[in-house]
Amino acid sequence: MSDLFALLIAIDNYFELPLPDGTYYPKLGGCVRDVNHVYAFLTDKSRIGLADDHIIRLSASIGAGAEPPEPRDQWPTYRNMVMAFKQVTAMARPGDQVYIHYSGHGGRTITAYPEIKGPTGVDEGLVPLDIGDPNAQYLRDIELHTLIQNLVDKGVVLTVVFDCCHSGGATRALVQNTNGARARGIGRVDTTVRPLQPLVAPPMDLAAAWNRTTAATRSLKPASGWLLEPSGYTFLAACRANESAYEFPFSGTESNGALTYWMLDTLRTAGSNLSYAQLHDRIVAKVHSQFAAQTPMLQGEGDVRVFGVERIPAQYAVLSLIHI
Repeated sequence: MSDLFALLIAIDNYFELPLPDGTYYPKLGGCVRDVNHVYAFLTDKSRIGLADDHIIRLSASIGAGAEPPEPRDQWPTYRNMVMAFKQVTAMARPGDQVYIHYSGHGGRTITAYPEIKGPTGVDEGLVPLDIGDPNAQYLRDIELHTLIQNLVDKGVVLTVVFDCCHSGGATRALVQNTNGARARGIGRVDTTVRPLQPLVAPPMDLAAAWNRTTAATRSLKPASGWLLEPSGYTFLAACRANESAYEFPFSGTESNGALTYWMLDTLRTAGSNLSYAQLHDRIVAKVHSQFAAQTPMLQGEGDVRVFGVERIPAQYAVLSLIHI
């Protein structure tokens, strides 16, 4: 019998330190609430009933002071995020399920690996709360590739959800942000030259793991803009590469990420006896009812049952021809 483990990361309290062009990653308001709701769904005994010791949480809330009220070892810094990925990898056994959920800013920065991406290349990454510090690190796509591949190689049933912008082309959408919606990205490339001190693996090992993916796969840039084309796991991204991921007060008072809000709403009403492909179809319809320019993306293993290990075959309508 398989176990389920979860890694939940949420950042509202960005330190808003300026980047070289004077912009900064602003505070958000719905990311910690996203993760709180995911946590409540997972631990609800009438649904998943997941035990606390199977869940790793990192979060940065907005409290009374300038710093998050959570203990520092629970802040989503680069180091803590990497260590959390490694911890959940160590906890899970082959055949177990691992669910990873990130709500926060997504960003782009000048590449730390020009030998792979070229001198003008960029890295996509998850944005830690202290990224305005020039010594702070993004959790870059090349590192995420290795962290995720380590889980896949271990033989777990893996689901990754990123409720954030890719930020590749989000500038236009950010300008059009209205009615209390906020985008989870800044739509610019961070030009800060940061020290290359990856905690995931030595740079040569990261490069080798990235390059082991075939040239054909690397040339197929996923529509979400994130990572490489997923193989061996399920990936839900909040939007296409040229769109923004929004958070909005859907209930009228409290903000949530659109992907997270409608994912949980669907699972509460339809149950979890859905494949990720079926879940994704319903999420897209609900998000498009409010944000036509945000299209959640599904990549990888779409036929796996949500929070399960079995596969649900796609069902196609059959046209019957009656000859008279």
